[in-house]
Amino acid sequence: MPINRKLKAFTMMELLVSMTLTGILVAFAFMGYNQVQKLFVNYTVQSRFINDYNQLNKALLILSERAKTVEARGEKVIAFQTDSSTVLLDMSSKNMLLKFASHTDTFALEAKDLTSLPVMASDQRPLPLLRDFDCTVMFQSQKFRVSFRKQYDASTLLTTSLELFPPDEQP
Repeated sequence: MPINRKLKAFTMMELLVSMTLTGILVAFAFMGYNQVQKLFVNYTVQSRFINDYNQLNKALLILSERAKTVEARGEKVIAFQTDSSTVLLDMSSKNMLLKFASHTDTFALEAKDLTSLPVMASDQRPLPLLRDFDCTVMFQSQKFRVSFRKQYDASTLLTTSLELFPPDEQP
């Protein structure tokens, strides 16, 4: 006696449809993963820029407040002098460097449009001291300003003026 049993299984058409839908879902997941990875790389670059920019501005503010004098040494080098040490700000082609006696801090920022204003003596001759410094750094298409202003006391200005322009000796 033959028994006719019907086996329960998926048809070829059902399998093809499910494989197609699975392929589409995998493709969308892969594109989403690539997009998230690109966003993470952009976030990392932006985060590094913001960190470098903020640390440089903070360091320049502190150095300009603590320094006895701030002098320009060449076109792209500024010296912050205290009684015991000198810190140099070197604005090379692709980085800004703060050179301390014990270490060097590197900031991945490129300085553009450098402007600095010297202190003027009473007879309108420029002293080697800087009063204002300003430059811009670029991130993508945006400009950010890096600057500081140094306030000098009268004794520092007088000492520097007398060192550079001593009074004429009279017989």
